[in-house]
Amino acid sequence: MKKLVIILFFLGYSLMAVAQMNNSETWSDKDCSERLSNANTSYQGGSFIDCIEILERALISCKFSRKEKEQALELLAKCYIETGEKEKAESTVNLLLTNYPHYELREAENPELFNRMVKKYKIHPLFTIGAKNVANWLRHETVKVYSVLEGIDYSKPLNESGYWFTYYGVAEYEFTDGISVSGDLMVFWSTYTRNFTEDPSFELTYNENDYFLELPFYLKKYFYLNKNILAYASGGVGVLFLYKARGNVSINYTKNDIATTGIDADFEGNMDDFNALPIKNTTVGQWNTGVGIGYKLKNLRFFIDARYIGSFSSFTSPENSDNIPVLRDDYFYIDQKMKINQFEIGATISYTLINSVKRIRK
Repeated sequence: MKKLVIILFFLGYSLMAVAQMNNSETWSDKDCSERLSNANTSYQGGSFIDCIEILERALISCKFSRKEKEQALELLAKCYIETGEKEKAESTVNLLLTNYPHYELREAENPELFNRMVKKYKIHPLFTIGAKNVANWLRHETVKVYSVLEGIDYSKPLNESGYWFTYYGVAEYEFTDGISVSGDLMVFWSTYTRNFTEDPSFELTYNENDYFLELPFYLKKYFYLNKNILAYASGGVGVLFLYKARGNVSINYTKNDIATTGIDADFEGNMDDFNALPIKNTTVGQWNTGVGIGYKLKNLRFFIDARYIGSFSSFTSPENSDNIPVLRDDYFYIDQKMKINQFEIGATISYTLINSVKRIRK
């Protein structure tokens, strides 16, 4: 009895496997191309039911290329229209546009009802990612000058580099056609030097390297100039994180003077690569505004961009000089209160991962 049950089990399993193989029949590429051609011939000859039967089976059994599947869905929707199956036609159009959001409607080749069904849908990029390469002009804007010693001009301008190239990561969510909210991610560094030489007896040099994480957020409004060319204007706010600041300071003089009374003559001192974060504001708010013009090709977009980024407040905190007292008391150094402002111009390439396909009319 036990052996009989085992035999029946394997026999039933084998029959199920064979049935499943038959139901999941896969046609060759040649057969699929022929079936698509035959369906088109049937449609042109007015045999719409034959066309539907061929395409319904082919869409299950064939591994069409993207272009062939687009043609098959388009042709099937037209056949449903000709046979009066409007609901099936609309479902097929929805499937067509969902899978192929860049479908190009050729109105002269289609029934008017098919054209109207396609035009009921509004399609635009929904979620896009990209990369931006920019030349960035960064400047430290002095807001307020602090002093330690009288007779030393602490308002002297900084020595800083001109410009540098960097990259952004970009993410964009276009919540409605032509208007999106975007965010960028960038890591960059800046350096500045301050030199004080009041007379041959006194020289003070301070150098600092700062490392930032920048997160601009902004609204973007697109303006379509023609089918493939578009421009935008943007504006928003963001945040700047100072996550590392390393300073170097040196002082030397050869004689006592009024400014340095009590310091031994011929003294030289330096403090290298110290942590300057205790005298900084590590989080600073920003504002930004920009423009761009670009070209789109299906899911790809290429833009030339220009943007200005300003700070709401200072990233330096001279009022916290007590946190590194040796810098102020032994080296007579204190920061200016400074904002960081940036102007950048560059190029962006982006790719749309998800498109929005919405029916806007009944």
